[in-house]
Amino acid sequence: MNRQLRILLTVVISIAFLGFALRGVEWERAYATASQIEVGWLVAVMLGTVWTLYIRAQRWKVLLRPLGAVPQAPLVHTTNIGFMANMVLPLRAGEIVRPVLLAQKTQLPLGGVLATIVLERVFDLLAVIFLFGLATVLVPVSEQVRSLGYILLGMGIGLGTVVGVTRWQEERVLRLWGMVSARLPEFAAEPLNHFVRGFLKALEVLDRPGTFVEVVVWTGYLWCIIGAVNTFGLVAFSFALPLLRCGLVLTAIVALAVSVPSAPGYVGSFQFGCKLALDVFGVEASEALAFSVVLHVSQFVAILGAGLYSLTREGISFRQLEEVSKSDVSVSAG
Repeated sequence: MNRQLRILLTVVISIAFLGFALRGVEWERAYATASQIEVGWLVAVMLGTVWTLYIRAQRWKVLLRPLGAVPQAPLVHTTNIGFMANMVLPLRAGEIVRPVLLAQKTQLPLGGVLATIVLERVFDLLAVIFLFGLATVLVPVSEQVRSLGYILLGMGIGLGTVVGVTRWQEERVLRLWGMVSARLPEFAAEPLNHFVRGFLKALEVLDRPGTFVEVVVWTGYLWCIIGAVNTFGLVAFSFALPLLRCGLVLTAIVALAVSVPSAPGYVGSFQFGCKLALDVFGVEASEALAFSVVLHVSQFVAILGAGLYSLTREGISFRQLEEVSKSDVSVSAG
């Protein structure tokens, strides 16, 4: 599927999500709800959002240890720039921009750096599954939602098992991959070989109990702060809700919603996730939409500000950023 078609597909998905989020909305009521917010709490939302970027950078540093030591400044700046790219460029461009820029700055092998991004997603997915499971225990939900929780739990266990087996049976995995890659055309086999080896290298964090615990702690800390940011948003709207439970449910459901391919900035999927979560607590559609838009814009501004600051510090233009995002990543052995 070519790039233009993939972009079109993500836009269609976002429009569909947005359509669901707008159902039953009374615009005057939504505006009235948004106009009564406590602005001070939105400052807390933005500061908390920027702090999550720093936490992500520190966790990434731990995951990169098997590849080599990484200076703090390029790590933080590439994290800021990568997440800004996700907000303003199509196709989750930051997932490519971030490792490419860091590899260029540090001379680390790009295949290994890309593999750490995959490992990040594994830890985040497991965290979200845990949060969703906890939410279904603490909040009454329908059988359909509970069934989804069981499915996600099964996926999490399966994913964790695959990662563990991949690391602990590395030689067998490499032999199996060698049989598969031998059937692939050379232009695809070479970069994939480097990626697979880089991923196995990144999995060395599982061999070091202390390092593995660090990653788990940073991941838990990250998602606690994300939950706090969402709770600050609830406080800003003065909703008469059980804040901790609602913040937990909101964090889990929005994380699942924005994991679906969508337009830049998760437009549509973010609003849909907020509406689904708040509907559990009886929040009316108009108020849910107002909340989702204000929270989304606050986080967008925070990430954009951090990203632009880092672009300036690193001397990278937005045009260069676009070029990196559009390039086909050739995973060198480095």
